[in-house]
Amino acid sequence: MFAFLGIVLGIIFGHGFGSILLGWLIGTGIDLSRSKIKVKRVVGKASSYSRAYFTRVLLILTAEVMKADGNVSVNELNYVKAYLRKNYSPETANSILQDFREILAQNFNVEDICIELSNNASEQEKLYILQFLFGVASSDRQFTSMELNVIQQFSIMMGIHPTLFESIKSMYVIFGQQQGHGYSSSSSAPSYNIDTDYRILGIPSSSTDAEVKRAFRSLAMKYHPDKVNHLGEDIRKDAEVKFSKLNQAYERIKKARNMK
Repeated sequence: MFAFLGIVLGIIFGHGFGSILLGWLIGTGIDLSRSKIKVKRVVGKASSYSRAYFTRVLLILTAEVMKADGNVSVNELNYVKAYLRKNYSPETANSILQDFREILAQNFNVEDICIELSNNASEQEKLYILQFLFGVASSDRQFTSMELNVIQQFSIMMGIHPTLFESIKSMYVIFGQQQGHGYSSSSSAPSYNIDTDYRILGIPSSSTDAEVKRAFRSLAMKYHPDKVNHLGEDIRKDAEVKFSKLNQAYERIKKARNMK
């Protein structure tokens, strides 16, 4: 557009072919500049990652959680292995697992990674990462305070709202059952008490029925497996398992309140 305008102005105000050429060059330069700006803006709006990149970032943060208490347990390693073998072909899973062993031996600038996620990842991707990290930490049926602190720092740096952090933590940690220097994992017990269910929904037990329904619907939109479809069907299925924790908490509250 500006290239054509430059030619017209060169004809009107210039003298000869040189003026026309200069007008065309200036106009073309403006068009290219606008084109580059447009590309940058489109790229800047990207809010999701490729499956390969997402998995690598996930494993880097997972390694930091596993190393937090100075003891990488067999159960934690088996949790990661099971995840990879469920979501990838045997050959790809083995290749990624080899990379993960190298990741465990390295140090990464996780603050930069979390800030990058904060700026570019979708909320659902960040919540999936947070749930996975809690799953890893709970795999040996005990959270250490160091593991919890690391996960909480990641959550803060990723820009996850404190209410959502507490909601996910309540899905995995049994409160009031402190053991030594850590807390027991909800994976070691099949049921929650009702206070935990309210924490999962992020509301007080004094909430009205309408507030309970509103809190559930809001969280259901954030945790829904469809939000991570772009990362692959297997990861979506993994998200369905985590999504069920929210549904179970809601159903228990409804039953306790005789809600319909």
